[in-house]
Amino acid sequence: MEKNVILAFSDFAMRKNLIWFFSTHRQKGIYARTLLLPRSDFPVHMNHEERVKMDEQISTACNVDDLYKWQWNQNKPTFVLHDGPPYANGDVHLGHAVNKILKDIFARYKAMSGFRVHFRPGWDCHGLPVELLAIKSMDENSRRDPILVRKRAKEFALKAVQSQMDSFKKWAIMADWKNPYLTLDKEYEGKELEIFKILHQHGLVYRAYRPVYWSPSSRTALAESELEYVTNHCTEAVYFKYSVVNFPKKILALQPTDRIWALVWTTMPWTLAFNNAICFGKKLVYILAKIKSEYYIFAMDAIDRLRNLLKLEIEVKSTFQGSFLSGLYYACPMQPDHALPFYSAEHVTSAKGTGLVHTSFAHGFEDFAVAVEHGEEVKCFVDEDGRYRRELGPDLGGLQVQTEGQAAVLEKFKKYILTKENVTQSYPYDWRTKQPVIVRSSKQWFIDTEQLKKAALDQLNDVNFYPENFAQSFKEVLARRPAWCISRQRVWGVPVPIFYDPETNEPIESNSLLENTVRLIQQHGSDIWWHSQAGDFAVDDTTMKLCKSDEILDIWFDSGVSWAAALDEQRKSSADLIVEGMDQLRGWFQSLLLTSVAVEQRSPYKNVLLHGFVLDEQGHKMSKSVGNVITPDAVISGQGEIGSKQIPAVGVDGLRLWVAQCAADRTHIPVGPQSLLTVKQTLGQLRSTLCFLLGVLNDFDCSNDSVEYDRLLVVDKYMLHVLAEFQNSMKSAYESFSALEAVTRAVQFSNGSVSKFYCTTVKDRLYCERAESLKRRSAQTVLHEVQTAFTSAVAPLLPYLAEEVHFYRNGKLGSFVFQKGWYDCPQRWTDKTLSDRMDPLLKARGRFLADYGKQNTYKFSICINDVSLKENIALLWSNSADAVVELADLFRVGQLQIGYNTNDNEFDVASVQHPLCSRCRRYICQRRESHRSDFYQVPAAYSNSVGEERQPVQVGFLNCTYRHCDIYWLSDQNNPVLYCTIPPRGFVNVRSYAFHKWIFRDHGTFERLRCQYYTHTPRFVPPFVFILHPDLSLLRRCVEVVVDQINAGRIQRDDIPGQYLKLIEKTTSRKIFFQSDVDNTTVKLEKLEH
Repeated sequence: MEKNVILAFSDFAMRKNLIWFFSTHRQKGIYARTLLLPRSDFPVHMNHEERVKMDEQISTACNVDDLYKWQWNQNKPTFVLHDGPPYANGDVHLGHAVNKILKDIFARYKAMSGFRVHFRPGWDCHGLPVELLAIKSMDENSRRDPILVRKRAKEFALKAVQSQMDSFKKWAIMADWKNPYLTLDKEYEGKELEIFKILHQHGLVYRAYRPVYWSPSSRTALAESELEYVTNHCTEAVYFKYSVVNFPKKILALQPTDRIWALVWTTMPWTLAFNNAICFGKKLVYILAKIKSEYYIFAMDAIDRLRNLLKLEIEVKSTFQGSFLSGLYYACPMQPDHALPFYSAEHVTSAKGTGLVHTSFAHGFEDFAVAVEHGEEVKCFVDEDGRYRRELGPDLGGLQVQTEGQAAVLEKFKKYILTKENVTQSYPYDWRTKQPVIVRSSKQWFIDTEQLKKAALDQLNDVNFYPENFAQSFKEVLARRPAWCISRQRVWGVPVPIFYDPETNEPIESNSLLENTVRLIQQHGSDIWWHSQAGDFAVDDTTMKLCKSDEILDIWFDSGVSWAAALDEQRKSSADLIVEGMDQLRGWFQSLLLTSVAVEQRSPYKNVLLHGFVLDEQGHKMSKSVGNVITPDAVISGQGEIGSKQIPAVGVDGLRLWVAQCAADRTHIPVGPQSLLTVKQTLGQLRSTLCFLLGVLNDFDCSNDSVEYDRLLVVDKYMLHVLAEFQNSMKSAYESFSALEAVTRAVQFSNGSVSKFYCTTVKDRLYCERAESLKRRSAQTVLHEVQTAFTSAVAPLLPYLAEEVHFYRNGKLGSFVFQKGWYDCPQRWTDKTLSDRMDPLLKARGRFLADYGKQNTYKFSICINDVSLKENIALLWSNSADAVVELADLFRVGQLQIGYNTNDNEFDVASVQHPLCSRCRRYICQRRESHRSDFYQVPAAYSNSVGEERQPVQVGFLNCTYRHCDIYWLSDQNNPVLYCTIPPRGFVNVRSYAFHKWIFRDHGTFERLRCQYYTHTPRFVPPFVFILHPDLSLLRRCVEVVVDQINAGRIQRDDIPGQYLKLIEKTTSRKIFFQSDVDNTTVKLEKLEH
């Protein structure tokens, strides 16, 4: 207190302010100290630095490597989760997070529920993505050396593996990180070639000249699974005319000089340069139509399309069946000396185009089938770079077919073009280079899928798909699958271990040669194929000349044999679960199934879980150029912006919660500031509930304070029933591999059953009852079970949160929740009878709160009239008094009565007439009397009818003064006995009995202090006493305030004028000592000693 306060001591306003300060400061926080409020250091919200620090501490204490090793060493049944290998070609993205976190959720659940989990992570290290990265970092000369390219590619792959592994471990993914499988390991390559050898020996692998998807940008063949269909691909469609040479003009009364044109339609005009035939549908109806002065043949269904496109009159001269075209020939402007045929084909329709299909045998799958059917020779005039060969002449040779080559063709033969149009269609692109592909015939190695399809489809009948609707989709895709092209014209991969005759370029069929090659690669790795000459692989009795294959195996074959190469001894049975994106229906799922069926005649998996793809919140694909890319690290740490919105930091658990909440069971997975903000809010709600549970359990020891089930209150037993149902529902969600259902049930249970229902119902018991009372311990027993079970239930989803809760509850940080296992509720907690009887009461509660919940419901009194409700109450509670107390808490009202009469109203609601209890803030006191006295005596209401058998009662004393206060109880001989000393504003609970007397004295002056207390009727409110200053005049009160400030060292001697100091000493009848006096005395003593 400053000097001017004393100088204005006689001022009335200052006196008034001092009195106000004294009275308000005295009352502040009085009741809070008497309540058993939640106390916990568990943080509901954390900033970025705190979250990162906590995640790092938990990550260190719960090391995923040690955790995996611990669970794997358990003597339990094995659950095999087969990991689909991601590409080792760069940093991780949110797609990786979705995939790996979903796998970890179910791996953790299985490990907690009685299994040891085999989860060996893998990486697909070969293939074009890694090879392109390697080539970009090399000079022109080095790029031509396959050995140098392979060396650099391996370096890139291993670097990416380590980087991705570090990220996966950061996300708390529990896997066998010390023993991953890499497709570049020689052990893996050896097993892969063993599978190839078996397929080759069974006649399932063959070499053929046939059309394949070819990527000019990658200079290699592609499988269907390596394509990415772009739905908005724009191309130029051409209506091209060919002159029919042997049309029967006389039948239709045409002049010999009239020319008849066959009108074809194509969306790949670059193939017009090597037209081989025109296909028609023999069941379609065709017309001969006159357009201007020329005659054209096309399907009748195309007439309206042509009229709209040409804006010309079309005159129909004749109609005929498609079979009429059989035997006709036409002249091709590219080959004017040859007459080319019309062929009937099943793939021809009139839904688009003209019903006449331009056919190029080397550049279409149906086209090739027509050539095979009619014994036609197939020649390809497009090279590996997608350019016209020199055989086509100087006008076209060397031109890129899809760009300048196509333009040159259309310019050269423009007089044969009737019209053109732009068409937007779905077109295949190389999924790596994002460039359009072509269909090109070449010699490739294939797996004969026709021999495997039926057995594979039969095996799928025993495989479960999640979601279920994808099972039929997968079967349809598999049934349509063509032959599997497994050869690639690259160098970074496993070589096709085949040798050719250098003279005929035909493969040499020799099992001994193949077995020797596989053996050498198993011993030395696939690099030996490039380091050695062909003769080094020859067996002893081979004298023929050999030429090595310059192709590698498809990377889908690499990863497709992982069931044999990566599962170790676990390959003896099918994997229990595989989890991948929906695109793998055309990729890894098929390659796994086909290779396993071919070798072991069984499916390599039992359950298949599919997930979608990550897009931004507007449904757009992530792109750096667009600026909508969000990385996993950005989600964890909240770094960066999307547009003008900041990405919120949600931590590792937030990332996992986003995966479970947003990524599961969705085709398109949205991510952005808004969705992440929702995740952060959900995580905050869960943490808020857990913080409350930890807070109210701070004084609860489950080993000593737990209440037996039979002694629990009815509402508490019901909550255990709800908890058991929740735990079973969580188990069901995990068993059906539904992370979304699991997190939805967890959030609903936390926010609804726990927070809004039970905690609200028992809050008064927890705060206001005696710490050791049965009512409070009963509620704490249930809340302890709720906290334990809930933590166990969310541990697979949010492992860091679970261990953090355990740390704040038990003071130990580690993998305790995980190692303790899944928490199964006792069977007796599931009480259907109790639930059925509580259900009508809860519905009535819901109706009451719906009508009155926006008001303070503790101001209301309820009288229950409904007969069925009263019957249920009678069945649930044997004692009506207990029923009234519990139901009042359940309905959250000040008073509740069970009516003796019935009327049409389910319950009557009235205002409570009782005053507000200042401690529990409920309107429950029928009468409250205030008393001031020099002593406090425990009321007689706390004794039984027999005086000697008195009940113990807890009495609260709050020191409202600035003095240290001694508390005495008076013995039967009226002798004061010191009980304790409490500091200013201190509070203490004492154990007393009825009729006990208590007095209070200033610890320093021994002056008697006064007290104030209230007498409640009925007396179920525990006694509470305020210790006050003695009754003093206004001057004495002000002086006491100043003396307290002097004793606290806030006022020094120089701050008070001499006349006011004399007034203070006179008023208090004692000498006033200042802190400076003590200090000066100490200095003087030190000088004397010196």
